[in-house]
Amino acid sequence: MKQIISTISFLTILSLSVLAQNQIPSPRYGTAVVHYNDTAVYIYGGVVQNNSKSNNTTTTNDLYQYNPSDCTFKKIVPSGDELPLVNRASPIYDPRTKRIHFMGGLRTVADNAFYSFDPQAYQTVKKGQQPFSQRGGMSCAYRGSHTWLLSGGQLADGTASGAVYEFNATTEVFTQKADIPQGTALYGHTSISDTLNNKVYIFGGLNGSGTNNFSCYQYNTQTNSWDFGPSIQNYPVNEWVAGAANIQPVNCYNTINPSEIFLAGGQKYSTTKSTSSVAFSSNLYQIKIFNGNMIATLLSNNIPPIIDGVGWMTVENTNDTVFYMFGGINSISSTGDTTFTNNFYRYNHTTNQIQQYDTTQQVWGSLGTSINETEFKSSIELKIYPNPTNDKVKFDLQTNEKIKTIKIYNNSGLLIQQITNPTETEINFTNTTSGLYFIRIETEKKHYLGKVIKE
Repeated sequence: MKQIISTISFLTILSLSVLAQNQIPSPRYGTAVVHYNDTAVYIYGGVVQNNSKSNNTTTTNDLYQYNPSDCTFKKIVPSGDELPLVNRASPIYDPRTKRIHFMGGLRTVADNAFYSFDPQAYQTVKKGQQPFSQRGGMSCAYRGSHTWLLSGGQLADGTASGAVYEFNATTEVFTQKADIPQGTALYGHTSISDTLNNKVYIFGGLNGSGTNNFSCYQYNTQTNSWDFGPSIQNYPVNEWVAGAANIQPVNCYNTINPSEIFLAGGQKYSTTKSTSSVAFSSNLYQIKIFNGNMIATLLSNNIPPIIDGVGWMTVENTNDTVFYMFGGINSISSTGDTTFTNNFYRYNHTTNQIQQYDTTQQVWGSLGTSINETEFKSSIELKIYPNPTNDKVKFDLQTNEKIKTIKIYNNSGLLIQQITNPTETEINFTNTTSGLYFIRIETEKKHYLGKVIKE
C-alpha cells in the first residue's frame, strides 16, 4: 500500500479556542457536497487519515455543515439510520422535498441502499436498494420531472462501469438505461443536461484503465439511445479533466438549472504515464448549453490545483459571484504517494481575487506559499535547461544532494505540481500554459530555486 502523507498548512492549525467554534474537517478527499441554501452547505464522507497509523487512511461517514454567514464548520450526527462509510458518493438534492439523497460511492461495508438526509429535522433514513454496488465518482444529471441520470462510476477493483440508471425521486425507483456507448466505462466525469432538446451530455473523466477520456457522448432521454456529442467550444482537449470540483449554479437549490456547470481543478492529461507527471489543473471553467451548443468559458487559470476536492458558489455583497473550494488531493509523488489537504479557498470572479481562509485568525487572507516572488533569487548550484522551453526541461543540482521534493509554482505563486522523491532529472511542462514558472528543489539540508519560461 502506498504511503499517504497528510498535511495541514500553518493556516489551518487550530487552537483549542477556535476548535470549539469552528470544527473544520481534517484533510480529506472524495467528499460529497450539497449547497443546501444560503445558510448551509453539507459535506459528507471521503477518505481521511487514520490517526492510529499515519501511513494509512480510512473512509469516513462524517457529515459537516458549513455556515456561510460566519465561515464556520460544524460536525453533525443526524438521528435515525447511520450513514455508511463512503468515498466519492454522488449526492442529489430534491428541491421538492428539500431532502438530500446520497447515492453510490465506494463503501467499506457491502450495502446497496441509498440514504436520505433531511436537513430540517437532522435525520437520516435508509432507503431502498440501488441496482448497483460500489460506484465511486458517478456523474449525475438532472433531466426534468424530478428524475436524474446516473452514469459510470469506479468499481471496488479500481476499474470503471459503463452502466447508466435513471432515478425517479418521486417514486424512488431506479430504471436501468442503455450503457455508455463504445464499451466506454468512466468515473470522475461530468454531466450536463439540455432539457429543451431531451439530451444529456457526458465528457471528461477517466476510463477503466485510468487514462483521461477525450470524448463527449450524448444521451437521448426520449429514445434511450447514445451517440457522440458535439464538440465543446473554447475548451481545448488538453484541458479536459477528471475529478474536478463540479460546482452547480448558485440557484440550484431554488430552481434547478442543469444546463450550466462550473469545473474547478481536476486531473489533466499527461503525456507520460508515470505518476510523477500527473498534471493538476488550476483552471475554473464554465460549461453552458446555449441553443443546443456546448460553450466553455475560462473564468480563471489561477485556481489552487486540487483533484477530488469539492466546491460551491454564491452571490454575495453587490452581486459578487464567489466560488468556494475545499479539501482534495494537492500532490502525487513519483512513487504514487498522495498528499491531501483541508485548505479552504474562495475565488471572487467579480474582483478576480483568490483567498485562503485562516482558521486561526478566522479571516480570509492571501494564499499560503513558500515562494516570495519579490525576493526570489535563482540558486547558482541549480542548472535548468533548455530555458525557455516548449515541453520539458532537465535540471542538474551540482551539490549531488538527494532530492526530497520538487515544487513548481506559477507566476501568481500558486503551487501547481509537487513531485516527492523524484526518480528523474526532468520536469514536464507540456501541459502548462505559456508563462513564467518557479521551481523549488528541497533536500535534507536546504532548498534551491530556479526559474523556467514556458513558450
